[in-house]
Amino acid sequence: MAARLAGPEAKAGIAAALDRMKAGERGEDDPLESDIAFHVAILRASGNRFLTQMRDLIDVALRTSFRLTNRREGARLASVSDHQRVAEAILAGDAEAASQAMRKLMLKSTSLIESAASE
Repeated sequence: MAARLAGPEAKAGIAAALDRMKAGERGEDDPLESDIAFHVAILRASGNRFLTQMRDLIDVALRTSFRLTNRREGARLASVSDHQRVAEAILAGDAEAASQAMRKLMLKSTSLIESAASE
């Protein structure tokens, strides 16, 4: 939805959140907060008020996922390159590529969570 509906302001919000994630990777911003900001920017860009109202749920889910997956990988940061693929597709208005990139990102996290839970 974000790839189809995002206007210039929403796209700028996604790009700014991705820049924050890159800064987090360099130790110049909080990696978790910047990851959450990225996903919230996409929710807002979707133009769907129902999804936007789920911000708190997304916040809790991402915090939990972040703790589990990053501990499992032995890393502290989310994959900025995976998030960048999502952002690039949205900014290009390519809904199919955005959907595929987000699915890949979510499946990777889900797999890591399931693996951590089975230990």
